[in-house]
Amino acid sequence: MASKRPAHPRSRIRQRARPSPFSKYSADRAQGPGISEIDADALFLVIAIAHRLGPVAPAQFDRQVQRLRLAAALFGLGQRALCGGRQILAVGHGGFPCFALDEVNLGKRQALNKTRTQGQARDGARSGALRLLAAVDDGATLDEAGALTDRLAPAERARARRLALEVLRRADRVDLLLAPMLARRPRPEIMRILRLAAVEMLALGEAPHGAVNAAVALARASGRKGQAAAGMVNAVLRKIAGAAEAWARLSPQKMPFWLRAPVVAAWGEDAARAIEAAHEAGAVLDLTPKGADCPGEALPTGSHRLPAGTRVSALPGYAEGDWWVQDAAAALAVRVLDPQPGERVADLCAAPGGKTLQLAAAGAEVTAVDISELRLARVAENLARCGLQARLVAADALDWRPDQPLDAVLLDAPCSATGTIRRHPELPRIRDGAGLAELTGLQARLIDHALDLLKPGGRLIYATCSLLPAEGEDQLAAVLARHPGLVVEPPRAPGVEPDWITPQGGLRLRPDLWPERGGMDGFFIARLRKSAERT
Repeated sequence: MASKRPAHPRSRIRQRARPSPFSKYSADRAQGPGISEIDADALFLVIAIAHRLGPVAPAQFDRQVQRLRLAAALFGLGQRALCGGRQILAVGHGGFPCFALDEVNLGKRQALNKTRTQGQARDGARSGALRLLAAVDDGATLDEAGALTDRLAPAERARARRLALEVLRRADRVDLLLAPMLARRPRPEIMRILRLAAVEMLALGEAPHGAVNAAVALARASGRKGQAAAGMVNAVLRKIAGAAEAWARLSPQKMPFWLRAPVVAAWGEDAARAIEAAHEAGAVLDLTPKGADCPGEALPTGSHRLPAGTRVSALPGYAEGDWWVQDAAAALAVRVLDPQPGERVADLCAAPGGKTLQLAAAGAEVTAVDISELRLARVAENLARCGLQARLVAADALDWRPDQPLDAVLLDAPCSATGTIRRHPELPRIRDGAGLAELTGLQARLIDHALDLLKPGGRLIYATCSLLPAEGEDQLAAVLARHPGLVVEPPRAPGVEPDWITPQGGLRLRPDLWPERGGMDGFFIARLRKSAERT
């Protein structure tokens, strides 16, 4: 029986945790914040808020009502709505949706006002960061969990994400410091509060008084068990505040074994430690210019670099479409391809679209193929902002075929994304490498399909944002064995250093390269030329 192809060419390494509910939750909340008045004058309404039982779990309104109607009746937590009354879906504890009692029965918005006040009191950046960290513990990425902070003001929402990123970059290191100070491991929500406050004090320079007081308040606000733990939180964090020397002696957080072992085997222990230091340092902001004018420091490879945390939309040239955000390593894939005006080029697995923009800016006739219509819509927005054109096709890359052979194909293949840990530090916590064989098999099929789309003498760029040789150097060796007429061409592009080129002729980029400039994402790039002879 023929093997079944994975349904989605953007498959990622399997998550350890159960499937995350947060991507669906994000879609459910797309309508934005606010209070929804609904006509449901024959439904039981949960009144857990009035009974001080905490918030109702976030869910789509109609499904939540159907699920809770019977439970409310059985446990005495419901009441019949008065005909003509209004039921209100309010912002509840921690910013989550919850049901308040009918206004008529409680009188003049008392319950609603109480609910909103409690939610606002807890809805600061620290509280938002804790919600993001809890989502990661449930197996979500920070992007999937982003809707959990969408009720915060923009500045607070950005700060919540920054705090979550900094904690994730140092969580294991913090745990080593906390361990001897704890009689037993606290509940997960308390452990997250301890980590957050410790990172604020030891890594971000927050004054101990403010960080400790905020942590104690967060613990007390987390429920009865949190109130009981508040004294312990206060005592432990006061010890942590004086542990700066012990903190400085701890090494940066290590990569998980499934990733670290092949990295050490390929480049040695020193390189692995340097990569781990780069992961902790985080990522800077790189821009790819459409023309000559672009803010930031010009890098030898043609990208421009700005400090992390720069507000992108406030930079000159953003509204005019003079540049787009793209890591310097990712931008090298198109520069190595060197597309020419008028060439017919396909960008397979194209989203988020930075390479599509590069190809279009070079004057190529671009077809961008991606399985996700939603992600292609974002590509279309960026093309419009930058005044560029490309044909967008929502399709499985393995099924798509042009009407005539192409001059070039750029394949940024689905991969483990292990080269992006410095900007996505949650990845080692939610993945375990178990799906690597499936990914490498998919990559091989995509390479063979891409070669089949080329005219004789056409060029293929194979790229992955991965640190794993199995998704880079090993894939290159395998495709050369399968296609004897295939030639690896040197990766000639401005700024490419000789040490980055592998013995096979591929380009190996790592986060520890350019440490004085702020590093780059991990990438593997190979430029392949198909035989000019027709087969």
